[in-house]
Amino acid sequence: MQTLKRITTLLILPVLAAALLRGGGYLMILDRNRVYNMNCLDGIRQMIAQDMRVDCVITDPPYLIDYKTHRRQDKQHKFCKAIQGDTDPQLIIDLVPLLFDVMKDNTPLYMFCGSDKVDFFKQQVERYFTIKNLIIWDKGNHTAGDLDAQYGKRYEIIIYANKGRAPFNPEMPRYDDIWKYNKVTGEKQIHQNQKPTDLLSRIIRQHTREGDLILDAFAGSCSTAVAAYRLQRDYIAFEISPTEYADGTQWLDSVRSQVSIFDLIKGGTI
Repeated sequence: MQTLKRITTLLILPVLAAALLRGGGYLMILDRNRVYNMNCLDGIRQMIAQDMRVDCVITDPPYLIDYKTHRRQDKQHKFCKAIQGDTDPQLIIDLVPLLFDVMKDNTPLYMFCGSDKVDFFKQQVERYFTIKNLIIWDKGNHTAGDLDAQYGKRYEIIIYANKGRAPFNPEMPRYDDIWKYNKVTGEKQIHQNQKPTDLLSRIIRQHTREGDLILDAFAGSCSTAVAAYRLQRDYIAFEISPTEYADGTQWLDSVRSQVSIFDLIKGGTI
């Protein structure tokens, strides 16, 4: 029944899109190298409707733990507010089949998650994908938590899965499944769960080539888009929070401006 539902959706969406266009109705046409302030489920459905397929997915969904920091003195800071969707498992249930449908054959999925709900995330992913590794990301320091009855949590998990089989680029090494990258802190941190661009760059180099399209369904700080842009890959991303969208795209725009100026200098234009 579920397979039939997905097939029906894939058949109906392009017909609906074409009908809207013929009838003069409004239809957003998504472009490469854009971050959209919208629900990722709607965005990915639109990608499928316009036959936009991706070469790699790197995404950092809500961990379903209703997380917000309690360590800041300023309780009005955005890091002290709960992340939208962080108590909604249906979001992940609906997301995973859409990711499968929007990906090309023989492409990789990298999905971050926490140890608390890894069984749920793994169960959802392996319904559609072949899980290759549960990569341990050693963040270099640990969380606070229950100081008297719980060990500090120093790592997060990256579910690495394939649609089909996604070989590494032949010039890249075969890494082990424990990755050590310091978490983003201080002035560089614009999202409470921001991922380091050097970690994301490893993933991008491992599988993709210049011009390939990378999808991030939960853009947050736009770190995936920043890493993709710096490596001359195309990206498309979605972020539902207006605040996070504004802060993330501001950083992305500044990176794009810096790289563009550098290219002009390098090329002797200025």
